[in-house]
Amino acid sequence: MTMLAAYMERNKISDADLAVVIGKDRSIVNRIRQGKMRPTLEVAALIERHTNGEIPMQAWVSEEGAAA
Repeated sequence: MTMLAAYMERNKISDADLAVVIGKDRSIVNRIRQGKMRPTLEVAALIERHTNGEIPMQAWVSEEGAAA
C-alpha cells in the first residue's frame, strides 16, 4: 500500500475527491495511489499541500517512500 493510499483510506478520501482538490483527472490519482505511476513535481507539490505535509514531495523520490 502506498503512503497516498494509506492517507486516503485513513481520511476517507476517494480518488475523485482528491482529483478535484488538486485539479487533475481521477484516473491519474488512481494510478498514483496504486503505485503504478509517480506524480510530476507539480502534482507531488499539490499532494503535499493538500495533505498538510503528510505526503511530502520527497516520498516520491525513493521506491520505499512511494510504496511505504
